[in-house]
Amino acid sequence: MVWNKIKAGLVQLIKTKWVKRVGIFVLAVLFLCLVFDQVLMPFFVRLGQESVVPNVTGLTQEEAETILKDKGLDLRVIGEEYDLKRPAGTIIYQMPDSDSKVKRGRKIKVVLSKGGEKATVPQLKGMSYRQAELALDNRGLKIGLPVYISVDSLPRDEVIASFPSAGTVVPLGMEIRVVVNQEQTDTLEIVKVPKFKGANIREVSSKIEKLGLKLGKIEYKVKNKLLPGTVLKQIPKEGAEVRKGSIVELEVSTTD
Repeated sequence: MVWNKIKAGLVQLIKTKWVKRVGIFVLAVLFLCLVFDQVLMPFFVRLGQESVVPNVTGLTQEEAETILKDKGLDLRVIGEEYDLKRPAGTIIYQMPDSDSKVKRGRKIKVVLSKGGEKATVPQLKGMSYRQAELALDNRGLKIGLPVYISVDSLPRDEVIASFPSAGTVVPLGMEIRVVVNQEQTDTLEIVKVPKFKGANIREVSSKIEKLGLKLGKIEYKVKNKLLPGTVLKQIPKEGAEVRKGSIVELEVSTTD
């Protein structure tokens, strides 16, 4: 009788502990499932949908498309621009930037280079230095430091030749050197042209005379924010080495 009671008590105790253990196990499993479903699964899904944007600048369109395709991305050309540093057909810049994280299937926008914009050197022979400068400026070109020689049969300050020569196709913005006729003088003394820009025309005129140079044509340009008589531009440029007696042309500010 006593043994039966003890046996029944042990069975009840075992059942109680087993039920508790099963309950704890079930709760733990449910908790792990919840974490996996709400946290881990979305993370792995997002991870699989994202891709790091590679750097495709400098590549051709075909090369960029191949690389982007491997990353699950697409390419979209949104424009073309002139660029002296990038060959025609290569990518100048991209959006978004490299190393950005984007969703797979995203279109990476790029701008392609049209190469360096070109210009044709005009015929400068026979023009004055100033006329040559304006002609080059109208073509998007610049005039470089002149080379002076003396030819008695030609007018003073006339352009004799240009380098590159007329008709040559060159990159936009290139400097064109010119050979300019300068009258014969008894001295071959060379003068280094100082900076006149920003100074008053009266001071500049006096300085030009002291240097043994000659003041030539003066052009006036309306600049209401500057004091009247301020030198805006000079020809020859600062630093040019010219013979004594050379002509200096100026652009000077004026008001309405």
